[in-house]
Amino acid sequence: MPFNSNSAAGTVVYTDGAYNSGLVLPANQTVTNSAALVEVPELTFAIGKYERVLVRYSIFYTTTADGDLKYRLEIPASPTAYRCLSAANPPAATALVTALITAEADATATAASGTDGHLSLNALVNNGANSGEVQFQFAQNAATAAESVVILAGSSVEYMRF
Repeated sequence: MPFNSNSAAGTVVYTDGAYNSGLVLPANQTVTNSAALVEVPELTFAIGKYERVLVRYSIFYTTTADGDLKYRLEIPASPTAYRCLSAANPPAATALVTALITAEADATATAASGTDGHLSLNALVNNGANSGEVQFQFAQNAATAAESVVILAGSSVEYMRF
C-alpha cells in the first residue's frame, strides 16, 4: 500500500493508488435565465486542511449557443498548489483546451456551444490550512430565458487522496 508523508500536517496518508469513482450525478441539473454559478451537490466532496487530491471530472451537458456554458472548479481558499486543465468538446465547433489554470479564477466559458457537449477537468489540489469542499459549479454564460443549460445525469467525478 503506497503512502505519502504530509509534513505540513504531521501525518501520513495511506492510499491504494486508485481513484474513488463513487460520485455520479443521478438526475439532470438545470439553470435557466441565470449567469450566477450554482454548485452541483452530487459532484462535491470534502477536503481537509493540508490534504492533497487528484481530481477528474467528466461533465456531459446540453445548452444553446445563446446561453453557452460557463463553469468553475471551486476549492478552499489559499491552497499550497492548484493546477487544473480543462478540455471541452462542444458540437459543431473545434475542441478547446484552455491554458493550465494555476489559481482559482472566475468562471471559464465554452464558446458557441450549440447542443450537446462534454467537458473534462483534471486537477491537482494541495490544500492549505483551510478545510472545505471541491465543487463543480456552472451557469449560463449569458443569461437567456429562451433555453437552459443542463448538466446531464451520468456526469461524474473521480478523486484520489494522496
